[in-house]
Amino acid sequence: MHRYHPFYTPIQRPQTPTWPPVNPYHTMYRRPYEYPPVQPQQFMDSAGKTKPLLDEAKLILDKVSASNDFAAKLMGAAQKADMKEVNRLIKLTGVQSIPGIKFNPDGFTMDFSSQTAHIDCCHLTIILRWK
Repeated sequence: MHRYHPFYTPIQRPQTPTWPPVNPYHTMYRRPYEYPPVQPQQFMDSAGKTKPLLDEAKLILDKVSASNDFAAKLMGAAQKADMKEVNRLIKLTGVQSIPGIKFNPDGFTMDFSSQTAHIDCCHLTIILRWK
């Protein structure tokens, strides 16, 4: 008796070959990829420039999390799309540079950025949800 139904035989599907065909000897003749030597200076500079961005983001986050009044004012200004008021409130936190600010019905996005030697090196994006 068959597993599927007592009167019908199960459908036997043919084995499909793998594509492309597998050649077991192909990997033996492949040359390993040579990577260029690493130069970590730009990477280190980016990490160093990101530290002050973290400090500025912490100022804003501390103010929002500690003050119900400030959070309500910031949300209200953002919901009214009053960028002057949003920027003024962000400056009140003590940050040196205003981050790029976007908001939508779900939340608030701040994009902090910095440059090293006129190269856009690092971004710190913080997304806060309010809905």
